[in-house]
Amino acid sequence: MSIISSEEDTLFLSYLAIQTQNLSQAIMGKVSRSPSDITSEDILFLDSGTLITNPSPLSYKTIIYSEEHPQKRLIEEHSHIPLVMVSSSIIFTTGDVISITEKGRVHRVFRAESKNNAFLVTEACNNLCLMCPQPPKPQPDNGYTGCISQIDKTIELIDKQNIPDTLCLTGGEPTMLKGELVNIIAKITDKMPHTLVHLLTNGRSFYYEEYAAEIARVAKGNMLAGIPLFAHVSDIHDYIVQSRGAFDQTMAGLLNCYKYGIAIELRVVLHKQTIPYLIDLAKFIARNLFFVKHVALMGMENMGFAKIHREALHLDPDCYKHTLSEACRILELYGIETRIFNLPLCVVNPEIHHLCAQSISDFKNIFYTECAECTKKEMCCGFFNSSTGKHQLTSQIKPFH
Repeated sequence: MSIISSEEDTLFLSYLAIQTQNLSQAIMGKVSRSPSDITSEDILFLDSGTLITNPSPLSYKTIIYSEEHPQKRLIEEHSHIPLVMVSSSIIFTTGDVISITEKGRVHRVFRAESKNNAFLVTEACNNLCLMCPQPPKPQPDNGYTGCISQIDKTIELIDKQNIPDTLCLTGGEPTMLKGELVNIIAKITDKMPHTLVHLLTNGRSFYYEEYAAEIARVAKGNMLAGIPLFAHVSDIHDYIVQSRGAFDQTMAGLLNCYKYGIAIELRVVLHKQTIPYLIDLAKFIARNLFFVKHVALMGMENMGFAKIHREALHLDPDCYKHTLSEACRILELYGIETRIFNLPLCVVNPEIHHLCAQSISDFKNIFYTECAECTKKEMCCGFFNSSTGKHQLTSQIKPFH
């Protein structure tokens, strides 16, 4: 089964340069593609079609240039300016915010033209979910200083014309930063008052009412907390997140979010451990958590722990499509907005196609060659790029004609 990309662009987040020159320390800055419209603090990106004339060595913070650039020799004469050569397939956009390590690793921390920007605020977590696509790491010895500093600088560098409609804060567990997370949210809302902060959290820290109130205060009514709930009883939820007492804390956190006006996206990852209880969970949500903004029923991303625990977790969506339909029917019956994430239309019953969202981030998104002629491709979320080889999501890809 071969793959076609969902985009022509190279939607990379990290890339190792072909070669560097004069790169003695890490650099962070904002990209410009125009040699004539740039400050000394900007990073100039030259693709093979952008030429420079009489470049001043003091005009740019750094130059990133294509390996096929016709002026390579001229560019490399600027021996005292940090230079970074990249593949001709690598594309930057004016307004991108990037960091470059001393070893030439380029990280695109903000993509000016993307609707899927996210800040990874920490890799530490107080859960250990069986299907976590990005397994947690211990808190670094120096705390979160470096990460927080980079986020602060990124917020500062985002141009007004590139301010996103939504900005995601993810982890790990972002609330592990405690007061520093409050500061980050305050900086976002101060600079971008109309941007929705989408906070992906397990909700356990909102058990502490003062913390929930403080987050709500700085969010100024413009936050959506994506909080997972995997079962209607504590034993099952706590087993899936591998943390005793997590269910009770999350439930208390949900109630505090409601109390202080933080909108809630309740997230349920669909796999072999959650599907048997999905109908009961839908009834529990409908009767007890009717205040949530919406419920997201999510196909599992095959990364990290999900790949390690595949035998215990993987279930072809075609096998649970009727259970999924019934859960959606119950939630909608009670007036709860319901959405289906990360599942292609061909493994979902037609009566709930209207609930399916194009939810997979562009840099993770693929379609198979079988999808090329599908009449519903433009409405479909496709697949995670991790769903390849022996880790297929489903054996039931059936294009619509």
